[in-house]
Amino acid sequence: MSYCPKCGAEIGEDTKFCPKCGTEIQATGVVYRRASPEWHIGRVFALIIGGFILLVAFGLVAGGGVLIWSQNAITDSQGFMVTSPAPFTVGSYAIVQSNININMGNEWMNPRMQDIVTLKLTGASNNGKPIFIGVGRQTDVQNYLNGVNVDKLLQYSWRYDPWTSDEGIPTYQTISGGAPSSPPTAQSFWIEQASGTGTQTMTWTPASGDYWIVVMNADGSNAVAVDMQLGARVTILNWIGWGLIIGGIIAGLIGFIIVYYGAIRRP
Repeated sequence: MSYCPKCGAEIGEDTKFCPKCGTEIQATGVVYRRASPEWHIGRVFALIIGGFILLVAFGLVAGGGVLIWSQNAITDSQGFMVTSPAPFTVGSYAIVQSNININMGNEWMNPRMQDIVTLKLTGASNNGKPIFIGVGRQTDVQNYLNGVNVDKLLQYSWRYDPWTSDEGIPTYQTISGGAPSSPPTAQSFWIEQASGTGTQTMTWTPASGDYWIVVMNADGSNAVAVDMQLGARVTILNWIGWGLIIGGIIAGLIGFIIVYYGAIRRP
């Protein structure tokens, strides 16, 4: 099939004038035909590379979307992933989580910790006594609880499980001693603390150092019985999710350009 060089209309092989625009066709003895595309190695290579980049882009966007969705789906109203309530009951004056060692290295080279993770401890008394939850530097807490009867929490499997409250049995190391010299609420060294009746919540943004977390009765008496929940808000996961989405969009545009201009569009 031939085509008019002026208007592009289809014409017969022996037609001398275009039936649409009247242009002379056979005057020079030249027959115009549309060139058929040739799938040379360059076009095939562009299609393969561009298609691969498009697949990678789809994976990045999908992965980022799932990450952001999962963060929003399993967090509370403040953005924390929270464990199920777990009972902690001891006959001593305090439940202590010791040896919390955080090393951020040279902090000027790292993101701010509050931009990465924030922890939340929520407790409710099981014996009607006001409770105290606090975190302090290891040396300060050790000095306060020196010679005090406490139970150090050795092992407990904190995990997020919205379908059951069975989190296992905590393991303690009981340190013998007497009562504290004053209630925990009278101390000034706590970095973060919460105390009172009803449910108490303490949030803490960790920094480099060695810490102890302490749960006591607010009046400093023995026999601590509380239901505790541990929560964590990992802000950087949302950053990663959006980074994957943006990277996927950019990669998708690159892949589309390679496929369109390298394989589909004809000169």
